[in-house]
Amino acid sequence: MTVNKTGFEIFHKDPLWEKLPESFWEYCASHGRIRQFAAKQFLFFTGEEGNYVYFLLKGRVQILLMSEFTEKIFRILQAPAFFPEVIFDSKVYPYAVITTETSEVFVLERRILLQYLKENPSDLWPFYQNMALDLRRAYRQIKNIALGDARSRLGAKIFALAHVHGQETDEGINITIPLSATDLAGMCSLARESVSRILGELKDLGILKIEKKLITVLSLEQLQEWIHDRQNSL
Repeated sequence: MTVNKTGFEIFHKDPLWEKLPESFWEYCASHGRIRQFAAKQFLFFTGEEGNYVYFLLKGRVQILLMSEFTEKIFRILQAPAFFPEVIFDSKVYPYAVITTETSEVFVLERRILLQYLKENPSDLWPFYQNMALDLRRAYRQIKNIALGDARSRLGAKIFALAHVHGQETDEGINITIPLSATDLAGMCSLARESVSRILGELKDLGILKIEKKLITVLSLEQLQEWIHDRQNSL
């Protein structure tokens, strides 16, 4: 089933992907298909054969690290996004992906993408850049978890969420993803009680406003200073 290549317009406007030639998107459109996913629907699970790659056209998805008894949110992706970034080793998926809202995803067999890239190696660059960016984010997250205390870890995660998923309002930066204390605890490897206590502290300081699961950063500068103070005291 083919799709209209205009489905990739959001990628055309993204600095990371805009240099890919139109022939690449035409190739994808002729070999893959768009799929609609409802909220809370899995695209794939950890350990499954990695036979497909995904271009997120609309909506958001969560990357989950899963074990037999637990799962943690590693990252949240919004369109445009390509995953999994580890496409070149032909191994199983290293994580699971679930939608957080109604989403539109273009699905392509990995072997077909790899065939194109082998024949057009100059088009590899955006994929390498995407992988390098994801690796840097992973290193930053590992650093925050390994070296930061609970406050600096949570503060850094909220700052990153505001940067990637934030929307400017009259009050400040509204994080457009509903997030519970449990969600944030999973992202930062913290106890939910610790997250609730720290969120209360940030509210009392006038740095955050929280209504149900919606977080508004009232001052990014104050949040950044608060994070630095925590890190410098370690």
